Amino acid sequence: MSYELWDTDTGNLVEAFQDRQSALLAARELIVLNADVYPEMLTLLVVDSRGAISTVASGNALGTLAATAAPTGDRLSR
Repeated sequence: MSYELWDTDTGNLVEAFQDRQSALLAARELIVLNADVYPEMLTLLVVDSRGAISTVASGNALGTLAATAAPTGDRLSR
């Protein structure tokens, strides 16, 4: 399973992650650094081992989820 963070305005993959916690930490960081455009333009997807894609959360729901996720490590851009 992998997690993909997408910018829905540009249609670009921001980054892919091996676990949900890392993806949420990155989403939180992006939201803090780019509060003028995020979280509205972010979507977090999960891709299962068969390649099926599901939405975890997007927009403000992703912002809320990222804000409540406990950090487990540091990101480079801090």
